[in-house]
Amino acid sequence: TPLKQIADAPPPLPYEPIFCKGCRAVLNPACQIDYRNRMWVCPFCATRNHFPHHYADISEQNLPAELIPQYTTIDYQLQRPFAPPPVFLLVVDTSGKEKELQA
Repeated sequence: TPLKQIADAPPPLPYEPIFCKGCRAVLNPACQIDYRNRMWVCPFCATRNHFPHHYADISEQNLPAELIPQYTTIDYQLQRPFAPPPVFLLVVDTSGKEKELQA
């Protein structure tokens, strides 16, 4: 449920999510991690991605919250301005002939 408080959830992370350069999936515990080369493999498209600089000290003992399997939900505190709310537009096409509408 949106906005529901989750027990045992980490605090909102103060940085942007890490996206796959191939399919825009977000870094998560299902990703394969190459600690030596500071890379991760997307489980959806198998693209190899580099970690950003603020992940320089990542290791099996020092995992960011996104990679901890117990954290099933992660919130991010975005540093960029929020986008305006979506606009919904309902369009009804009345120009068709009645014969064309019958199957």
